Amino acid sequence: MISYHLGMNIAMTSSGVMGIAVGALLGNTFPASYTFITVITTILAIIIGAIFGALVDYQTLLSGISSGLMAGIMGPMIGVMSGFGMIMFCTFLVYVMFALICFSVRS
Repeated sequence: MISYHLGMNIAMTSSGVMGIAVGALLGNTFPASYTFITVITTILAIIIGAIFGALVDYQTLLSGISSGLMAGIMGPMIGVMSGFGMIMFCTFLVYVMFALICFSVRS
């Protein structure tokens, strides 16, 4: 039902957006514990990429994990330096990402 290309896009988009958004939100909220936030965000983004990537095949799984790894490391860096506008944009981006995923896998 889900083709290879769509599965790879879903895995990379979901892990990338969630890693950056969660990392930015937590990095802005808790800037003093930057290392802990980076580790937690990276693990969360890798898990999300693995979950969505496992829907198709192993190559998609690997793409979701690698995208989650990069986004989990970048998200807290963005969050520590961002202001309120970026936090609102990340929150909006999470909702748009879920809407796009729901729209793309409809029957």
